[in-house]
Amino acid sequence: MIPRTELMVKGLEYCRRHNCELVSGEDLGFGVHGSVFTCVRPTSTRNALKVHERLEPYRVERDVYLRLRDLGIDQIQGHNVPQLIDNDDELLVIEMSVVVRPFVLDFGGAYLDRAPDYDEEILEEWRRDKEEQFEENWPKAESILAELRRYGIYVADVNPGNIGFVERIDSE
Repeated sequence: MIPRTELMVKGLEYCRRHNCELVSGEDLGFGVHGSVFTCVRPTSTRNALKVHERLEPYRVERDVYLRLRDLGIDQIQGHNVPQLIDNDDELLVIEMSVVVRPFVLDFGGAYLDRAPDYDEEILEEWRRDKEEQFEENWPKAESILAELRRYGIYVADVNPGNIGFVERIDSE
């Protein structure tokens, strides 16, 4: 695992090369594939900068965003999808728009044009885990995943952090 400071250095270099500025203290998250920072363009547009640790998850995620861009997709079933702004194959960085809930994001663990090769027992356990994680939102999350599959995008690493629903406010 690459230390977060090294990922930030890559983000700073990306910003130097691509005419934007890393915003200190506005990190958007981190995960198994890298860290997400905020950058700002001279137009004052704020974007997300995902700095990947490894080449393969970067390539997959970049290619998913390229496919979604080529298909003109900015929403899936009312869920916002980040738009690819720019990328750097050498630094393994993807710059994308920032989206608000409801959203679908984080395609680093996706498969393009092929389903993951899991046996039925593993798939059934995966489904049970997802039903538990998403609770009443699981049928809608399943529908979003099915739509992504129609585009040749198979998302195995799915959780409520990357298919985000609008938080329900219970009235009393």
